[in-house]
Amino acid sequence: MDANKFGCFVAERRKELKMTQKDLAAKIQVTDKAVSKWERGLGFPDINTIEYLADALDVSIIEHMKSERETENVAIDEAVVVNVLDMAEKDVQKKQTRILIILLVTTFLCALFEMLQSIDWNARELTMSLTIPYTAIIPGFVTIIVSIIYKLKGEKTDNFIAIGICMMIIPFILSMGVFLVLGLLAG
Repeated sequence: MDANKFGCFVAERRKELKMTQKDLAAKIQVTDKAVSKWERGLGFPDINTIEYLADALDVSIIEHMKSERETENVAIDEAVVVNVLDMAEKDVQKKQTRILIILLVTTFLCALFEMLQSIDWNARELTMSLTIPYTAIIPGFVTIIVSIIYKLKGEKTDNFIAIGICMMIIPFILSMGVFLVLGLLAG
């Protein structure tokens, strides 16, 4: 796609519909600066925004992507484009899930390592102390907050809230497990 051609097409359609950049931006929930950037040929909208932009400009997705009006074979091409957009959205979700899993595993390993380092075992008095690191709880808390913000924006977050809760609970489960194991070894 040519950015200048795309930008001119967006500007023409917007003006034909008697909308300002601000009107169009409000309709698709982006900033008017983003619309200006597209119209000047300095970039393209996010893949998730293309469908909404096409609807707002009252054009098919294929017309939007080709940056020209068509009259024939639009329905067939539009189905293909919708499938491509769905595949792109699934790909983004897979990447988000991978990042979240990496964050979860890293949090788990850091929490385990930090807790094992904090064990203070005194065999003479049979006492043991262990601290739960705040660094292990914070990523889970942040994941929950970000998930809630995304949900409020209407974006899909899948199971991010549940994963965030798990990330907050894991350090407590680990500490109880360490106490049980070390208690059994001492007894």
